[in-house]
Amino acid sequence: MRCVTTMKIKDKKELIKLISFITMGDGSVYRNRGAGNCLFSFSQTEDHKDFVDYVGSIISNITSYKVVVDERGAPRKSLLKLYTPVHPYFNKLRDRIYVDSYKSIDPHALKMLDFEALAILYMCDGCLGKSMNSNGSVARTVTLNLCRLSYGDQLLLKKALKEKLDLECNVVKTGGKYLTLRLRMKDFDKFMHGIEPYMQESFRYKLEIRTVSPEKSGGEIV
Repeated sequence: MRCVTTMKIKDKKELIKLISFITMGDGSVYRNRGAGNCLFSFSQTEDHKDFVDYVGSIISNITSYKVVVDERGAPRKSLLKLYTPVHPYFNKLRDRIYVDSYKSIDPHALKMLDFEALAILYMCDGCLGKSMNSNGSVARTVTLNLCRLSYGDQLLLKKALKEKLDLECNVVKTGGKYLTLRLRMKDFDKFMHGIEPYMQESFRYKLEIRTVSPEKSGGEIV
């Protein structure tokens, strides 16, 4: 599959931010047996080709990449698998994010957390759902389902969301065993307006814009 145009990123910190949050989401960095350097890979179902192209346009600032189609057969959707050659750039990335085979949170990347980075995590692992209030009304819920993360890593991300974006989340257990971050509903509109400019078209079903943004109204969302 042909590569797309490179998104030229001159700021090294911006490049580190984007690749780090992609890796903390659905990306993967690993070293094949006998290889000196690591490689990067990223997979999405074929209906999210725009997201794969977006990731490719960022990765191509570092090295080349290929995208192959994994035909899994009905009813499962085909997968688009992006992968790179081995490259020394990815060695430090793995050292920062992985503890042995466990993929954790990069504390350095959390210092650069903004709505663009949050949109990446939301496209990879976020969910827009519904819950029932005590009065019988239906409320929207937003969760970040990075279920692989330890409780300590969940707290680090929760703290960064509050300090960097003033978004309050709670660490909750789902299914009796998996930890997720659930957004405080008072911050729902702030969250949606913040990530909206960075959401790929195929993921816009995860958006719900209920109010006019502060930039357009000249005030705060209340």
